[in-house]
Amino acid sequence: MNISYLCSINRKKAMEKQQEMTLMKPRSYRSVLIAGFRLYTENFRRLFKASWQMALLYAVACGVFGTLSVIKIPEIVVAIIQQLNVYHGLFLETLVQYLITFLQILGLLVVAIATLASASATILNKLKEHKETDVISIPPHWFSASPKMMGRSLKGLFFTLLVILIPIILMIAAIAGAEAFSPQFVANHLITLTATFSIGLLIIILLSLPLFHVLMKYLMEAPCSYWHTLSTSYSRGMRHWGSIFVVFFVSTLLVEIAAFIIMLPAHILNIANQQAQMGVLIGDPLGMPSYMTPLTFITFMLCCFMEFYVSQVMLVHNYYIYGAIESKEQENEQQKLDIQ
Repeated sequence: MNISYLCSINRKKAMEKQQEMTLMKPRSYRSVLIAGFRLYTENFRRLFKASWQMALLYAVACGVFGTLSVIKIPEIVVAIIQQLNVYHGLFLETLVQYLITFLQILGLLVVAIATLASASATILNKLKEHKETDVISIPPHWFSASPKMMGRSLKGLFFTLLVILIPIILMIAAIAGAEAFSPQFVANHLITLTATFSIGLLIIILLSLPLFHVLMKYLMEAPCSYWHTLSTSYSRGMRHWGSIFVVFFVSTLLVEIAAFIIMLPAHILNIANQQAQMGVLIGDPLGMPSYMTPLTFITFMLCCFMEFYVSQVMLVHNYYIYGAIESKEQENEQQKLDIQ
């Protein structure tokens, strides 16, 4: 009797816990944050097993990007300053070389962002499983990434960045056009134009917050298209802008603090290399050891690997705020139907 009673109590607790962690449930921003942390920490081993290969690929991409940017950018800056001091100008051949290097760094940045989206897709795939079954299962294979989810993640990230960048590019183009047609006007109103651009940029960022809801809905509810999801779900995100802002702000703050600590060795190497390059301007030898390049690569790779799993907390929080918004909207629609 006692054993059966204890078993029934345990089953009841398990069901209550499962219902508490279910996605489609109206939640406050505080409940969203708590549920996100709980789901992520309790299932971390399963999420890690499903994603470590792609996370390692992302870390390698970050290691290459970080190494090239940390070593080459200060070197180029110092070389430009030296040429300006000595020749009062820059040679065309060296400018072309610097431009090629910057394009290489930019290309590596794009690759790092793409691998980040692909690695996050492995976590998203398990979250989609949780949405449908309320559980996150142990991956059955050593490589369980979903190419379909990776493709949707890359497309969703690209379209979201495109929506954000278009108004920014238009503002920059307007300022450039004003500079071309009336340089004197721009010079006389430089402070006003700078303030206007800063305010416009802030407004774009704030209006972009509902795009996080659009992106998660697009990823969780295949096979809908991104633009259809944007047209139907952006207004929903705007109605819950305050909750999205609070969750995004708190989650970003916590993740950035943790990421800063994790990336501290990489920051130290970056500062050391900058100081060494700046010392060249006053005649000091470079003084960097021969193992600086492999050390920088290994440091960035290890730091970015750990930073990836810290950053995924934001993804899980966005997952739960998506569920909370959808549940609240469904409740509102049902109340309207009941009134009618």
